[in-house]
Amino acid sequence: MLPAMQRTGIALAVVAALAARADADRAADRSPARDPAIRSLGAALPRGWSMTVRAGELVLKRDQQVRIAGHYQENAPSQSNIYVAAGFSAPEIELALRYRIEPRWTERQIADARDANAKVYAELASLRARFQIDVIPTSKGRPLPSNPDEQQRLADFERAQAQAIAKLVALPRCTLGAFSLFDSRETYDQLSLVVDPPIAMRQAFAVVALVKRRCGE
Repeated sequence: MLPAMQRTGIALAVVAALAARADADRAADRSPARDPAIRSLGAALPRGWSMTVRAGELVLKRDQQVRIAGHYQENAPSQSNIYVAAGFSAPEIELALRYRIEPRWTERQIADARDANAKVYAELASLRARFQIDVIPTSKGRPLPSNPDEQQRLADFERAQAQAIAKLVALPRCTLGAFSLFDSRETYDQLSLVVDPPIAMRQAFAVVALVKRRCGE
């Protein structure tokens, strides 16, 4: 029979191992990949698309790569049924929509973020007045400085504006199960591409619509 001290040590080791296993199981249960709402989103993707969750990021991607055939011009329709063939040397990319994902935000977090953003918006409004941006002529809604003074004011304003915008707090697009989902400009960057095959881009827009529907449920 083992000495009492040795038996105690073994028992403590077993208890510690069981506790560690329980902690791991609880962490796995909190994983976005196991959340029913997120798994349901993945199951609803078009055929040939899949979902991965890693390091706080939810990625919805096309399994097969596409070739870049070009870019849509500003103000042009973002979707087309016209086939555009990419050259053999055209670069291949993974077509994906990337969303940030975090444990579900509380009402307090959302309220604090909105309060912080309200201060930034007030700062942005004061910057326009400070640099007299509204008296600068515009063309198609864009400032068109007509002299060196207006050019300098516009440059100073844009620099200060960028610093203020950087302080904005991103709010969740929605809640999915036990998690908050965030989008950004980077989420949709690839949607300005013309790709081969063109059906891939139509599917990408369908995925965006799917996420928005799930966010509204």
